[in-house]
Amino acid sequence: MANMWKVFKFEFLNLVTRRSFITMMILVPLIPALLFFVLGLLGDDQTQSIEQIFTSEVANPLPIGVVDQSGIIADYPNWLTGGTLIEIEDESTARQRTANGQLEGFFVIAPDYLESGNVTYIKPEINMITEIVQQGALDELINYNLMGSDQQLYLRYTNPVIYNYEYISPETADTRDQDSFATFIVPYAIMILFYTMILVSASFMVNAVGKDKENKTIEVMLTSVSPMDLFLGKLLGYGAASLLQMIAWGGAVVLFINLGGQSLDFLQGFSLSSEKILLGIPYFVLGFFLYGSLMAGVGAMSPNMREANNSSFILTLPLIFLFLVINQLIGQPNSFFSVFLSIFPLTSSVVMMTRLAIGAVPWWQIALSLAVLIVTVYFIVRGVSNLFSSQTLLSGDKFKLKTFFRTIFVGR
Repeated sequence: MANMWKVFKFEFLNLVTRRSFITMMILVPLIPALLFFVLGLLGDDQTQSIEQIFTSEVANPLPIGVVDQSGIIADYPNWLTGGTLIEIEDESTARQRTANGQLEGFFVIAPDYLESGNVTYIKPEINMITEIVQQGALDELINYNLMGSDQQLYLRYTNPVIYNYEYISPETADTRDQDSFATFIVPYAIMILFYTMILVSASFMVNAVGKDKENKTIEVMLTSVSPMDLFLGKLLGYGAASLLQMIAWGGAVVLFINLGGQSLDFLQGFSLSSEKILLGIPYFVLGFFLYGSLMAGVGAMSPNMREANNSSFILTLPLIFLFLVINQLIGQPNSFFSVFLSIFPLTSSVVMMTRLAIGAVPWWQIALSLAVLIVTVYFIVRGVSNLFSSQTLLSGDKFKLKTFFRTIFVGR
């Protein structure tokens, strides 16, 4: 036991004192923090919407003439046109005013518009972007006049239905605002955070064991430390360092989500409760022990780092699979498929935290997920310990997937 803690202390301090580790732990949350800070300084009065910027940059300030030969346009309300469309008596006058630089161009509505719907747009030059905006303005003006210049009727036409929702079972129903950007970006952020942290942290174990084996350091260590103490010491040391990094990154993400609404409108109303934040710790630790142990086993069996890295890819396939179904997970967090993946031990650490970021999850599912994950981690750690023997660590045999899993689940 004393030797295990010596290995733990050495591996932990060796990792957390690296310049690359410290830089990553600080810079990853610092860069988005600076971005949020800058956006917060730009108040609503100092910023423009994308639509406003787009329109002001590409649209010509000159008005557009309307030569109505059909006689259907009687009113040009300023609240609707904003002064961008003005009535012109005839086509010759419109051409003259356009040539004099008083108009950007003009529309000619055909006399048989009600039958043909034909409108001709005449302007000095082609600009497809501004034409889309201008044609939309004329469409709205024509619709308004076809409705007898009834403002209330027109506004109801443009926004015909206001939907209200009631749920038979509010506890399991998806009550999120489907029009909100944060409804999808927050679960994405949590999923990517846990996916990245577990995968990156677990990959440390491949390097920790593989490099020691490749440069023959493992032979020296085994003269004073038992294989089991070496395995558990490395696992706990790298796990503690990874937990420290996860707290730094996760704390930054939680801070952005909980406080970001003060500067960014799309995050308003979104926050993560303290219970959900605390649940992230056991899910991360158990996820690391699961994948970290498997990665350490790959490093123990592989003769060199290249083969170890190539072989470890197979173990990450369950996590990579999640990105193929991420839209379904976030769109239907309470479906049977999502619930199954949040309990299945190889994906539960990532999927359960994603579901918790979306909304409430029944307590029995959380309890069952943690119980299955704990039991799985126990058997995986116990099985991988079979690979940490002098015979395996000092051999130069090629990695064999069948032997790897047989040793873990059956033993030698």
